[in-house]
Amino acid sequence: MKKALSFFAVFILIIAAGCERKNPGSSDSPPSPPSFTANLKVTYGDAVMTAAVERKSKDEFKVKMLSPEIMKPLELTYSAGVCTVTYDGLKFETDLSRFPQASFGALLAQTFEEIEQGIDIEKTYSDGIWTYRGTGERGVFVLTQDAETGAWLELEIEGAPLHAEFSDFVIK
Repeated sequence: MKKALSFFAVFILIIAAGCERKNPGSSDSPPSPPSFTANLKVTYGDAVMTAAVERKSKDEFKVKMLSPEIMKPLELTYSAGVCTVTYDGLKFETDLSRFPQASFGALLAQTFEEIEQGIDIEKTYSDGIWTYRGTGERGVFVLTQDAETGAWLELEIEGAPLHAEFSDFVIK
């Protein structure tokens, strides 16, 4: 009976060790791409803008422009590959070539899709930061993520040219 009980206790410990969840700050594997809200400071070509971003799910991404003033009424929602534009109460689906300054939202959504798919994405870890490097529709991108919190830090897309800095990051 003691042997059976000892065997059962060892078996439970082995199972528990195998199910142990990795520390989000681990250098073994990056945190999974989170649903989040954040503010962005974006440099897209010569334009500098700010926006509030929300990623509700894998397939739903929202960008609300905060500046410049002329862009403030603009909100973009990407859902299952479709972009819905809301501008000062007017709502329609569109090709973002009509709003080139706001197409950075599509680039963000595409980058997150590429990372989730993980195809041809180089992941490296250094000093508490995960760096994702890949090639998207507009060229090479580099996205950084805090290993401990899972917060996105910066996105650079060379072919756009786009540079975005995340702040006030909240994981949902």
